[in-house]
Amino acid sequence: MIRLKDLSKILLITASLFFIVDFIFGEKILKKFGVIYLEEIIRAPNDNYQYSFQSNISSDYAVWGDTYYRLCTDSRGFKFNCLDEEKKNYQIAFIGDSFTEGIGLPFEKTFVGQFKKKTNLDVVNLGVASYSPSIYLQKVKYLINKDIIRFNHLVVGLDLTDLEDDWSRKKTNDFTNISEKKLFNYKIFLAKNFPTTYLILKKIKWYIKIEFTKNLNVSHLDFKKNKASWSYIKNYKNLDEKINNQITHMNDLYVFLRENDIKLSVLIYPHQASIKFDKQDSLYKEIWKDFCINKCFKFIDAYSIFFKELEKNKKKDLMKKYYIKGDPHFNEKGNEMISKILINNLKD
Repeated sequence: MIRLKDLSKILLITASLFFIVDFIFGEKILKKFGVIYLEEIIRAPNDNYQYSFQSNISSDYAVWGDTYYRLCTDSRGFKFNCLDEEKKNYQIAFIGDSFTEGIGLPFEKTFVGQFKKKTNLDVVNLGVASYSPSIYLQKVKYLINKDIIRFNHLVVGLDLTDLEDDWSRKKTNDFTNISEKKLFNYKIFLAKNFPTTYLILKKIKWYIKIEFTKNLNVSHLDFKKNKASWSYIKNYKNLDEKINNQITHMNDLYVFLRENDIKLSVLIYPHQASIKFDKQDSLYKEIWKDFCINKCFKFIDAYSIFFKELEKNKKKDLMKKYYIKGDPHFNEKGNEMISKILINNLKD
């Protein structure tokens, strides 16, 4: 019979051998199987608009939460369906943050991908996680001025988190804040040196979070901590300045598009916190509806359409139906809903 002391030695030796193998061969093994084990490594700095996807990614195993998904980017770092040939001229371009990127989903299941398939239009997705109006402006100006791509119509998915992301960029001239940088560096260190260990720990953490936590205490569902809270919390810090900061960048984008004979449309939609705490006629909706007067080809109000479903659904059921469990983003059904709203608004 194995004594506890001997068992401890065996476990220690096994763990040590695993870490040694992981340190030497872990990255090579995961690369061989195409596993993108760290979300941040698929993004690369860009001198012209801060950052973007890396070029020419092709993987069946990009990791988001507890799932793997198919991810492809073209030579310009645009997420696409892994099949289409690159074009220079498009009818519609989409730009936004992680919701527009369709994080955690293959292109075909995102609202941009579904819209493209159902309309058969030439569509390009310029969206990347954590983008905000200052980058929308920088990226679009660069792509057009350098004649990299052309399009007739730009749809901007203005996310609720854009307010704080854009303000952070104004304050720090960077796309992360100090606390995020520290966490990012620790993650990078572990992921780069012990990638298999990092992936396993990430999966275990997500599994425990989803399966064993009855009432998920996550920031995107916290009344104050979520980045959508500015729309309903009274006396939100520096709110007028933060709103004006966004509007300034969006006005500059509108002027640039008008000068280049490109139509602008704005898309808005709710977070889970919006469904839980906000109202249909929210400040968020009011701001962008007013902005669009005499500027936008279409103001696409997906926000109100989700709220109308509350007439026949409970809040928790609506959130379960359209959002990824334990995550702030739309699931496939949520993306499908957005694609239908886009088609109804842009079919002319």
